[in-house]
Amino acid sequence: MRSFTTTVAVLLATLLAPFAIAGTWLTARVDDRDEYVDTVAGLADDPTVRSVLADAAADGAIEALQKYVPVGVPAGARDWARAAATVVVESPEFPTFWRSANADLHDQVLAVLEDPDAPADGVITVDASLLLAQVLLQLQDRGIPVGLLPDIPLLVPVEREAKVAEAGPAYRTADGVIRILPFGWLALMGVALVAARGWRGRCRALGLGLLGVALAAVALLVAADPLASATLDRVEVERRELAGVLLDTVIGSLEPYARGFLLAAPAGLILVVVSLRSRRRDESPFPEPDYY
Repeated sequence: MRSFTTTVAVLLATLLAPFAIAGTWLTARVDDRDEYVDTVAGLADDPTVRSVLADAAADGAIEALQKYVPVGVPAGARDWARAAATVVVESPEFPTFWRSANADLHDQVLAVLEDPDAPADGVITVDASLLLAQVLLQLQDRGIPVGLLPDIPLLVPVEREAKVAEAGPAYRTADGVIRILPFGWLALMGVALVAARGWRGRCRALGLGLLGVALAAVALLVAADPLASATLDRVEVERRELAGVLLDTVIGSLEPYARGFLLAAPAGLILVVVSLRSRRRDESPFPEPDYY
């Protein structure tokens, strides 16, 4: 009976392991703002990100000049604005801006996901007002009367809030469950260890449990690409450039995270082998001679 209990507990722990790993990843990489910002920080060097934000800053500068300085804007202002925007997004200060912008972006997304009463009638945006201001300052150096312009905001759309809100019910339900899944795995393994017979049984149960964790990591690695594709398919085509890069990076972080759990495989295998070798040694047909 004790062996049956141990077996069932280990099997249930193995079935729970993929969800527990995914849950800890979701908490670490998505829910936590600092972890999310660290995950997407490298995109400051991504050509797509730089191109989208440079285009937005250049277009914003020209639209502002056309609106507030209707006369006296040189014909080459658009080319100047584009060149200035390229300099801005390739500057050493751009990564700092990108981290700050994504911290704000993270807050916007979670505000929609966590609040069932959120209006969700707006757009999730990257605030690129600082980039626009830097472009305008460079245009001022070319003699364009930028001082006539008021402070102009520039919000680059990423995704509609309504689209994000569609995932709200599932997120709120899952968020409450995934936090306890790692403790569920620990509880099942605790039951398995308590019910196991002797130190060899406990050693084997723990080894099989760790092998189950490694198997769960393999399952997540296999599922990572289909999950990324399914998520990107839900992004509107006109938003896909910036939103797609962000989502691809966040979901792509699941692979290295899950890969770390593969280290459970050698540890589990060693424990199982030790338990079996010790058992065979105890059951040897050639007992130790009794010298006493």
